[in-house]
Amino acid sequence: MILTSTKILLVAGMVNLLAGALSGIPMGLGRANGDREVPKYLTMVHMAGLMHGPILISVGFALTVSTLTPWLNTAAAAMLAFASILLLLKDTINWRQGVTDEFAEDTLGLKIGWLFGPLETLGLGLATAGAISGL
Repeated sequence: MILTSTKILLVAGMVNLLAGALSGIPMGLGRANGDREVPKYLTMVHMAGLMHGPILISVGFALTVSTLTPWLNTAAAAMLAFASILLLLKDTINWRQGVTDEFAEDTLGLKIGWLFGPLETLGLGLATAGAISGL
């Protein structure tokens, strides 16, 4: 039987991989149409999806050995899944608004990023504790 936490992270991981792959389309089209460079935050969407996908899937596997309660494992998975969506949303908003430096421009994307960081850290910390507990 697959744990709920693993299901959450598997789906979130696949969504991230899909977002990373799909964001490559406008990157390639822009370059093919003569753009000299790819917008910074479009590159960030691409990289975030391709990085977080395998991370989330790996954490889903790691939680299969956790001895924490199922609700703690599910909470960790939900935090990580939600954080990954926030990161994709943050960078997509920045890209579509033509932002070049979210810190200098104090963007909506930056405000979303302030939510992403703590969620990612808490979720990963809890998942790490769970994985270590089962070893």
